[in-house]
Amino acid sequence: MNNRRPRVVFIIPIASPRVVRDWRLACTYLRQTLESIFNSSNENYRVVVAGNEAPVFDLPQDSRFKFLSLDQTMTVPGDSSWVAAVRDKMTKIAAAWSCAKSMWNPQYVMKVDWDDLVSSRLVGWLDTAKDEAGYRIKYGWLWRPNSRYTIQHTEQFDRVCGTCLIIRSDLADREGPFLNTCDGVKFDDASTRIEASDGHSLIPGAGIGTLLLNDSHIRADAQFAYLGHPLAIVPFSAAIYRIGHTNNASGQFHRTHTLRMLLGRLRRTRIITASLRKEFMLK
Repeated sequence: MNNRRPRVVFIIPIASPRVVRDWRLACTYLRQTLESIFNSSNENYRVVVAGNEAPVFDLPQDSRFKFLSLDQTMTVPGDSSWVAAVRDKMTKIAAAWSCAKSMWNPQYVMKVDWDDLVSSRLVGWLDTAKDEAGYRIKYGWLWRPNSRYTIQHTEQFDRVCGTCLIIRSDLADREGPFLNTCDGVKFDDASTRIEASDGHSLIPGAGIGTLLLNDSHIRADAQFAYLGHPLAIVPFSAAIYRIGHTNNASGQFHRTHTLRMLLGRLRRTRIITASLRKEFMLK
């Protein structure tokens, strides 16, 4: 094992079994997420999973891995279920990040949702990439777990999935007006309208938070720009967003699909090849 400073730490928060609908299925998804990470062609990474209870499978017995057990969730009276879920997630990410810094002092940090999958090429690419302030995953895949043979490609992965940002460690704790309604901030009417109509800019009246500890990944370019740094792009499809299931704390977002949207989905559909299965440990 190479003992040099790890290039990246993957932080995975997982909700309590008291919140998810099917804990065993959640654990199955988490195990697959970990398998995709440990399938990496480059070993210069670490992983911290933060949760309330240990999952019901044997965790990796590996010096690159740490499971962090937290006794309490972070909730505030009056929070919606969505905001409560985000607060809980950020509490776990904060604890995992503190643990990762003290144990390994990684060069980069990446938040990964417990049901997403990561390319086996990502760590190797990052290990040879320039030391940019951060990278966003623009290209990726959308996959329904009951779809054995097809998957959808997207060039807007960072707009739909939180597993999309790689942040340089020296910037992760920098602060700015990064907290929005998903983080529990209350906006006035004017800011509420701006938030609803502008999906990419910083919002007037946003709460102060760190670059790492917010759930507004679609505004990442604006957040990095506020700190005076550009955000680079990972040049290949580096992650899979598992969609179409409701086994999470806040439920699945539903919307009406127009004919144009359905045609676009068909256009983006690809056959799952053997190499894609191997790259992401798709099962």
